Amino acid sequence: MTYVAITEFETRLQWRSDCGAQLFGEQTPSIPLGGQNSDLEGQWNPEALLVGAVEGRTLVAFLEQVRALGVEVLFYQSSAVARRVDGPDGLPHYTDLIVRPHVAVRDETDATAVRRIFDALPERCFPSSMLRLTPRIEPIVDIWDEQHAAALEEDRRHGRSWRFMEGGRAAGYEP
Repeated sequence: MTYVAITEFETRLQWRSDCGAQLFGEQTPSIPLGGQNSDLEGQWNPEALLVGAVEGRTLVAFLEQVRALGVEVLFYQSSAVARRVDGPDGLPHYTDLIVRPHVAVRDETDATAVRRIFDALPERCFPSSMLRLTPRIEPIVDIWDEQHAAALEEDRRHGRSWRFMEGGRAAGYEP
């Protein structure tokens, strides 16, 4: 029998009207989120988060490999860039996603091992090994009467966040 490990990741996003949105994860601080051309200071946009996720995943995959080989890493720093093109059909796509790690090790033997790890990472690492799917979107659409809308506005004024029930429905605010 083949063993397959399944890990589930879940996030929640709450729109904040003209102030962008707030992205929540389990046991993590929330992240202010804006649009691609957001001029709201301190907000990430989804495209930059994707690039950051790839850069972070590259680091994690690299560290897993160097630990397995017993290579001592003295320094690691990276930058990443992605180029997005909005095609003539209106559908955006990425033409390049480049991660540029800068690594320091003690000797040439470790440097050779590190180069081999980086050569193998593109097939084993996010996004090439993980983004082979088209997102499925399962919307829930409610019709709120004036009372619900007024309650939501009141909660916004007092800085209270709505919490989600099973299935993604807004259940009320968290105190």
